[in-house]
Amino acid sequence: MQKSDSGQAETTEPALPMPSDGAEACRPPPPKRSETHLRIPFGTILKVFAALLVGVALLKLWPLLLLIFLALFLAVTLDAFVQWLENKGLPHWGSLTVVIVSLLAVLGAGLALLIPALLDQASHLGGNFPKLRDDVLHQLPVSEHLRENIRQTIENYDWSQAGSWMGHLWSAGGAALAGISQTALILVIALYLLVDGRKIYDWFLAFFSPLYRSKLRITSKEISLVIFGYVSGQVITSILVTVYAFIVLTVLHVPGALMLAILAGIMDVLPVLGFVIATIPALLLGLTVSPQTGLIVLLLYVLFHGIETYVIIPRVYGKSLRVSTLTVLLGLLAGSVLAGIPGALAALPVIASYAAIERIWLKPYLREGVAEKHELQKEEEFGQKK
Repeated sequence: MQKSDSGQAETTEPALPMPSDGAEACRPPPPKRSETHLRIPFGTILKVFAALLVGVALLKLWPLLLLIFLALFLAVTLDAFVQWLENKGLPHWGSLTVVIVSLLAVLGAGLALLIPALLDQASHLGGNFPKLRDDVLHQLPVSEHLRENIRQTIENYDWSQAGSWMGHLWSAGGAALAGISQTALILVIALYLLVDGRKIYDWFLAFFSPLYRSKLRITSKEISLVIFGYVSGQVITSILVTVYAFIVLTVLHVPGALMLAILAGIMDVLPVLGFVIATIPALLLGLTVSPQTGLIVLLLYVLFHGIETYVIIPRVYGKSLRVSTLTVLLGLLAGSVLAGIPGALAALPVIASYAAIERIWLKPYLREGVAEKHELQKEEEFGQKK
């Protein structure tokens, strides 16, 4: 602050430093350092944690969920009979009672008749195993020298490994018991679903809007028809192959005819693979009678498999599934890789249900005309849908 000659105060600005050269004068000021702050809402953290928790729970509960899924197939099939009785004028509780009592009576009578015979044949085969082995070796279409070498190899085998064999047999027996217990659990769950399934279904639909409820009702109705066609058709084909195999093996005097026939009926639920599993033991036991018997068994099994594939299945399943043979094979392989035998059982109805899901849910998201073309292709191959 300085005073001028007139006595007034005069302000003076501080002198700015002059740049030393022109380059420094043109240099821009240094940019300010910016800081980025990432803020994740607490609600998002909770959602991620909940999603992880649900994923872990599904992974842990996957075997049980698969059993429930298979039980749902049986419950849907039984519910069709319940609805049929209701349409005849029987009340809901009466229809449930008739269906459940009839199912349990058929299962009980079947087990009471089959188990003693199965145990008797298993005991007979086990006691005569050395003789059956020798019969198979004797019937092999090879030279006597090679047959004798095979016999000596078997007799001179180091049976010290029998302990490990027993371990494998014990594991197989445990797997069989586990399969029986899982089948019983599927039956129990199916009966509970049959009794309370409609209430659970209505409770589940209440979460959705009227539009989505309508779509879900249409989808569930069409998928129910697919499941009913699959389960009822599979029961019919399994009964047919069991009766056919039992008659063939009994006429040819093949030992263990009942066991082999039941094995054929059970394995019939697995397309292609089940046929191979059922044919090999029937062929081997047929060889114990004669080479001609073994060959006849093989030819008759192959004949029935062809008739079943190209005549019985299209007629029994009708037009409810409409799935090509290649699709069935690939679905079987994918299902078995993902979830073993239960996955293979569930593969076909899941694949057959895709058409309804595509038409009802995916059509707006697909290119125009895709769903119609797929439906036209199915009609050309399988005929009009029921």
